Amino acid sequence: MRRIILLGIMVFFLFGFWSETSAASFGVKGGLNLANFKVSPITPDLPEFRDLKGLTGGLFLTFNLGLLTIQPEFLYARRGTHYEVTENFITFTAQYRLDYLEGLLLLKFSPILAGPVKPFLLAGPSLGYLTRARAVAMDEDGNEIISLDVKERFKNTELAAVLGAGVEIKVPVVKISLETRYHLGLSNIARSQMEVDYIKNKSLAVLLGLAF
Repeated sequence: MRRIILLGIMVFFLFGFWSETSAASFGVKGGLNLANFKVSPITPDLPEFRDLKGLTGGLFLTFNLGLLTIQPEFLYARRGTHYEVTENFITFTAQYRLDYLEGLLLLKFSPILAGPVKPFLLAGPSLGYLTRARAVAMDEDGNEIISLDVKERFKNTELAAVLGAGVEIKVPVVKISLETRYHLGLSNIARSQMEVDYIKNKSLAVLLGLAF
C-alpha cells in the first residue's frame, strides 16, 4: 500500500510542474475491462472461468521525448472472473470481484512525429494494491443473492506487465486517445486458502483518454 500511495503522490507532484513543461501533458482515461484468472493446476473439478466485465480508469501524465513518451498512470481497475454453478437443477453465476488501485510506468513509442494522428505502442510494469475482494452469487435473473468478503484469500499486491497499442488524435485544446491494452499478471495473488498453486490476473481493456 505504501508504494501505491507514494506513486500517487509522485503523480500529483509532477502535475504541479505540468504547466511549466511544454513537453508534458496531464489527462484522464477510462474504459471497459474484461478480466479473468489464470489458474494452475487445472483439475477436472475446476470450473470454467469466464471473462468478468468491469470498469477501469484514472489519471495519467505524459512526458514527450520525441519518438518515445514516458507515461506514469494511477488507475482503478476491477479484476476477477465468473463461472456457473448448478445445484438442484438451478444454475447460479458466481463471481470473484477484485478491486485494485494500480500504479503504472509506461513507455510509449510513436513512429510518426508530425500530424494530428499518431499511432503508438506501449509497454511497462504495473504494481497493484488490492482494496477489496468479494465473492458474489447471482440467480438466473442477475439478482445478487450472496456477497462475501474474501480479501483474506488474496495477496495485497500484484505485479504485472502491460502491453498495448492505440492512436492519438490532436484536436483543438485536447488530445484524444483510443487504445487497447493487455494486463498480464506476473505474481501469484492466491493465498493458501484457495488450494491451488497459483492464480494470476489477466485482462483486456479498451480505454478512451483525454490529455490537456
